[in-house]
Amino acid sequence: MFSIEQLKVFMKDKFDVAVESDEVGEEAVLLYHEELDEELISNDVKRILPNPVSFQTYIYNEESEWIIGVATEAETNSPLFLVCLKDGERIHEEVLLREKDNEK
Repeated sequence: MFSIEQLKVFMKDKFDVAVESDEVGEEAVLLYHEELDEELISNDVKRILPNPVSFQTYIYNEESEWIIGVATEAETNSPLFLVCLKDGERIHEEVLLREKDNEK
């Protein structure tokens, strides 16, 4: 699982943004591949994600609106993929756990 504390460290290290925990909104949803926005999640990434995939979404509004989505394996909550949007534009993505690593 990806926690708010990990989010704070990620935002500070990657974007030099200090996030206040009490100003972060979060939501978890279960999405099927056909529900994933192709402009945000490429077909290459979809291939490594289970179907359906659990998405933990964090929203933080500072001077900009930040949305950080973390795809997790529904049964284990292991983080698989992270995407970061700033004002609606994808500015960062990374695979956190490759499918072959998940088969252990």
